[in-house]
Parts: sequence; structure tokens; C-alpha cells
Amino acid sequence: MSNPAHWFLPKKIHKTLTSFISSSVCNKTGFLYQTVGEYRVYLRRRSEYLSVDSLNKLCTHYYYKFYMPKKDDVVVCVGAGLGHEAVWLADKVEGIRYVGVEIQPYLYELLSNTFSQISRFQACGRAINNSNQHFLLHSAIDYTAVATDEKGYIEVDSIIWSDFLSKYQLTNIDLLQINIEGAEKYLLPMIENFSNIKRIIVSAHDFRANRGDGEHFRTREFVKNYLIAAGYTVTHCGNKPRQMDWMFAERH
Repeated sequence: MSNPAHWFLPKKIHKTLTSFISSSVCNKTGFLYQTVGEYRVYLRRRSEYLSVDSLNKLCTHYYYKFYMPKKDDVVVCVGAGLGHEAVWLADKVEGIRYVGVEIQPYLYELLSNTFSQISRFQACGRAINNSNQHFLLHSAIDYTAVATDEKGYIEVDSIIWSDFLSKYQLTNIDLLQINIEGAEKYLLPMIENFSNIKRIIVSAHDFRANRGDGEHFRTREFVKNYLIAAGYTVTHCGNKPRQMDWMFAERH
């Protein structure tokens, strides 16, 4: 039962208070962390705290709504962020192989610390790109800069898809997760062969275009049509606009 003292607090203040109470400081790393099951998710700011209810909804209504990975499955996540859903998954299912790609340097550092607790979980800080050259990235979290903007100031190494598969010894992928802020329309054409990817869950970002962030975020139709052409059956996660952006694709 929730604390009655919180019932009449504004939502933003309630969230801030909850994150303050529920996050701790790791003496070894100096990072904040929150606990998900038996694992820690490392954070840099308390605003990065994700409530249990929000995390459960993200995982059960979106990432794993249509397919829940099982023991010995191989999961690859491009746009792994802080790894909340990865840790949720590790706490639910033993023996998963998981590779999380996160190109923002500070997020990659946190993700690496988080994954160091979990057997068979690895973090990759290189961007999937069409060459092995580095590119310049803004400090703001905007993956579209990978393909559209060369005026950033953080150098990030790239890796082509086939080299990524070889580096992490990925012969088959049971679930590919993609959530990269509009850059999904650039990533998909970089995957030369989909035959070894059984399922894909991808978040398009039409909702960002609809709120005025730019038409380059309007990716839903492109993603859906591309996946169908690649031999997948595509299902939306719901009928509401934001749910429509989430698509599950499976090969039969």
C-alpha cells in the first residue's frame, strides 16, 4: 500500500521523493543505484530512477509483451540505456545471453558497471554503422546524430553489423530490441542479413514528430514496411498512437 502522506503530492514531487528514498550510493563506484530484484542498476542522477510499476509496464506491455526470452536465448539491445529492462529480464530468467549497445559514453559506463554483476551480459559502446570509422556525437541523447549531423564533439567508435556479430560471437539472435530515438530507419538497412534474427521489437518515434520535435522522427511506416519486406510479420503493441509506435516482428 502506498504511503498516505504521498497521496496529495504533485506527481513530479512524488516521483522525486520516491527516487530519493529508493536510490542509494555505491561506495565503490560513487554512482547512485537502484535495486531491481537481486541486481543493481547504476545511475548518475536520481531523475534516472525508474519505479517498479513503470519498469514492469515497460517490460510487460512493450519489450516482452509478445515474446518473453527464456533460458539460453540470445538477446541484443541497440539503445540499451541504463539497462533497466535488461536487469528486469535477468532477474526473471536465468541463463540468458544479452548484449546491450549504448553509444552515449556516460550511459555506457553505467551500463558496463550494471552488467558486470550479471553472467553472460555484455555492454558494447560502439555504434552500429555502415563503416568502422568514428563519428562525432552530441552530448545530448540523440541517436539521429549518428546519421544526420556531423557537428558533434564526442568521438564514438563505429562497427559494421557483420563485425559486431563476429566480435560478440552472435550466430543467431532470438530477440533484437531497438530503441534509438528515430535512428531505427538508419539502423535497419545496415543489417545485411535478417535470416539469423528470429524476432525484433522496435520503437518507432512518430510521437516525437507529432509533438513537434522534427519530421525525421516519423519512422513508423518505414520501419513496418522494411520489416515486412525482410520477411517478418509485424504486430503493433496496441491501438493508441504511442502503442502503435512499438512493433513486434517475427519470422515464421
